[in-house]
Amino acid sequence: MLVFPMRSTKSVDGLLISGPSVEGQLRSRIDALGTMRPRSAGAFEISRLPGTARVLVIPEGTRVSARIRNRYYDRLPDVAIVGPSSQPVTLQINGTAPVEIPLSPLDWSRLTAVVAATMSDRIVGARDLGITCLDDVADFDMASADGTSSDVLDSDLADSYVADPHVADLAARAIARLAEAVVARDMTSLDVATTTLIAELMALIDAGSVDDAATAASQLATTPHNLRRIALRWFGFPPKTLLMRRRFIAALERFQETGMDFATITNFGYFDASHFLRDANRFLGTTPRRYLRRIDK
Repeated sequence: MLVFPMRSTKSVDGLLISGPSVEGQLRSRIDALGTMRPRSAGAFEISRLPGTARVLVIPEGTRVSARIRNRYYDRLPDVAIVGPSSQPVTLQINGTAPVEIPLSPLDWSRLTAVVAATMSDRIVGARDLGITCLDDVADFDMASADGTSSDVLDSDLADSYVADPHVADLAARAIARLAEAVVARDMTSLDVATTTLIAELMALIDAGSVDDAATAASQLATTPHNLRRIALRWFGFPPKTLLMRRRFIAALERFQETGMDFATITNFGYFDASHFLRDANRFLGTTPRRYLRRIDK
């Protein structure tokens, strides 16, 4: 699986500014355990940690099935949207690894009018959300590309990912289309106050310094009711779930880095191992050791 970050706007000036979230970076480090190793041709499986929404662009000739919670998708469409998730997304891939493009809540607000909470822990086709800018992008003939190549990818992406040139071309084309759609929609999108609150909630979650929704609402100078409305509408889950998910992912990363030492999780506000294991059951559906060992195989 190749991950190409979208440039998510962090201000209200309509510009696309590169700024991957801390939560996204934390997830990516653990996800990399099962995705960055060389693979032989044929079928393989990967697991993605719970997090924000993402686009999957599936190359022609590749078949991808998926499971999230108790939902199984026998075959995903060429361009699929994985909604905000509270449990891992397991992908069974037969063919070339798909391109993955994370979508921040700001991206979501500018690409679709669908409420994010209605898509939580679900996978649908991009057109089902009214996202038409990616129509036929997976059918693009790489051999006849005119001026679109992996050269348009940022140098830091080129350094980070060793990709099949055709897949890199596909990623570049998809990112360009999404970026154009985000800019165009921003002209007639949300009011400044709402956009600012979405960006501020993203930053607060990334900071990892707040554990409860009431404190978050106070710091963002809004009511708990309004914060919950914003969170469900564009983040997919209530503020409490978002804050808990970020804390758990951060603790899981440290847990993995230290050889699965439970003593390290106390730095993230967990009282003891049982407290951490309760969150693991909520966000992984299993114990941390079992999950990490499974994706490490």
